[in-house]
Amino acid sequence: MATIRDVARRAGLSVATVSAVINNKPVVSEESRRKVLQAIEELDYRPNRVARALSRNSSNTIGVLVPSVDNPFFPQVVKSVEDVCFQNRFVTLIGNTEGKPERALYYIKSMLSGWADGLLITLTWEMTQPEVLDSLKRAGVPVVGFAGARVIPEFDAVIPDDVRGAFDAVRYLVDLGHREIGFIGVHDSQSTALRLQGYKEALKQAEIAIDDGLIMLGSGYEKADGYMLAKALLRRSPRPTALFCYNDVMALGALTALHEENIRIPEDVSILGFDDTAGRYCYPQLTSVALPKAEMGFLAASRLLERIRGKDGPQEVITVKPQLVIRDSTGSGPLLRGKEAREQSFMPINR
Repeated sequence: MATIRDVARRAGLSVATVSAVINNKPVVSEESRRKVLQAIEELDYRPNRVARALSRNSSNTIGVLVPSVDNPFFPQVVKSVEDVCFQNRFVTLIGNTEGKPERALYYIKSMLSGWADGLLITLTWEMTQPEVLDSLKRAGVPVVGFAGARVIPEFDAVIPDDVRGAFDAVRYLVDLGHREIGFIGVHDSQSTALRLQGYKEALKQAEIAIDDGLIMLGSGYEKADGYMLAKALLRRSPRPTALFCYNDVMALGALTALHEENIRIPEDVSILGFDDTAGRYCYPQLTSVALPKAEMGFLAASRLLERIRGKDGPQEVITVKPQLVIRDSTGSGPLLRGKEAREQSFMPINR
């Protein structure tokens, strides 16, 4: 394997000049830079990242911790993070915590021992456990949180307005004529608590009584959880005419449950998801509350790089606005259909 001295000999220049080119310092002439780059290419030289990190006190590397790479929401956010890092010549390392504090601790220690300049973390349960928080606070590098709802005062954060997004979704269902609206969410989830708050606020504003029997909370965020909770709601009498789901993945499970029962969507039951990660890839296409995933990733990564480069100032929580995306899985509820039928029965007949 070629060394920096081999590159210097091939280019006919000093090791110091080669180092200056590798570290993109402006003190090198264009001719010398050209010779060094040509020698690097001919020798297939690859600089030792650890040595560079030691000499520059920086590795141009950040770590990103997410609870699940299986959930399409997080890869879509991380794609935006990676784009920002690539543009700034930073490398992105990704750790999948599976929602477990011990995995989070492992990745934090591994990333920091690999000279990561900063960390991006999801604001989820495992990241707020005492042993993980203590490790993050002692890390000695900037940390920025994103997504989730468990804001940590010591760190900057980029979060969605979960309450507003849920309010808009349920208000839309109410305006369609739905009154029996089921809620599918997750126990011990701060994001579920905020979305449930928006659900209840929309019902209260519409003067619809809140029925706790229509609120179903499970143990996980996956398709199977949405399926089981939807099945439980469908056993109710009267059956709900609409289901509002914590995320799109759980909504896919609810879709499967309705298909199995030969329940038409949206003619019999409407379904509405949250995060808009899978809405375009199912049948019928899913109405969902779109979270601005690219914007969240961009803002979180940009803030982390600012902190790495020395920007001071108090920690800031940036809130991004969700947007309702209407597709084919929602339609008129019984009240609106009844009104339309009455209006149609009184339509004049042109002779």
